[in-house]
Formats: sequence, C-alpha cells, structure tokens
Amino acid sequence: MRATDILLAFPEFLIALVVVAVLGPGPTNVALAVTIAAVPVYVRLARAQTRTLGTAEHVEAARILGVPAPLAFVRHVAPGVVGSLSVLATIGIGSSILAAAGLSFLGLGPTEPTPEWGLMLSGGRNVIGQAWWVSVFPGAAITITAIAATVVGRTLRSRADGRLS
Repeated sequence: MRATDILLAFPEFLIALVVVAVLGPGPTNVALAVTIAAVPVYVRLARAQTRTLGTAEHVEAARILGVPAPLAFVRHVAPGVVGSLSVLATIGIGSSILAAAGLSFLGLGPTEPTPEWGLMLSGGRNVIGQAWWVSVFPGAAITITAIAATVVGRTLRSRADGRLS
C-alpha cells in the first residue's frame, strides 16, 4: 500500500508520461502506461471494500455457521468488491481516453497512418486556420466519448448506491 500511496501522490498523466518515456513510444506502451497510472485507485478501492465487507455482519454470520473463509469471501465479499470496481472502471474510461489521446498528441503513441484521435489532433494543429475540421472532429469525438462514458459510470454508481441504501 505504500507504493500505491506514492503513485497516488502524482497525477495519472504524469505517471503515464514517465512510463512511456521509459518503455518507448507505441500503442502497446501507451495502453500499458495508462493502465499502470490508473491501477493505484483501483487497488485502494479494492482494499477498502474488502476490509469493510470482510467485517460485515452477514460475512461474520456465514463464518459462525461454518462456511470456510475462502468460500465466504467468494460468496459474500468478492461480489461487492467487483461491483464497486466495475462502476469505478466505467467512470475511469473517460480519463483513460483523455490520457491516451494526450500521449498520442505529444507523439508518444502510435505513428502515422494509424487512426488515433490524439494523433489526428496533433496533425490538425498546423492547419487549423485553413482546415479547422481536421482538429475539431477528433476533439469532439474525444469529448463526447469521455462524457458519455462518465455519465454511464455515474448512473451506474447512483443506481448501485440506491440499491445499497
């Protein structure tokens, strides 16, 4: 958890930038960098949920009734943890898209002629005065996709919170 705390002290984009700088540019390295940068948030949530649900009354009741600890974990703790992580992952899709597009915009992602939004934005910045659509449409696609993924994630979270209360 100390390593997680250290990684959480830095912005995700900065961590992704450092990972790509170490591994080198490319689509696989960008995906790996964005994943490594996002993992600490999921680790922290999974640990907190596991500790909270592990001491819940229904889990203790199952243990008192003789259910083995691994089976009690699989039946009672894991579904709650997986549900919370899936909601957080849905919310995090937007920030992951933005981070990957930002890395590609800086030239650390895929190279031409790969169709990638950040690369399209980068290619259109030099001709914005003559052909504005070259940058506007990929930027709009990034924005709409990130907003849509975040709205879906927040809707799932509100439904999960309503179900739990």
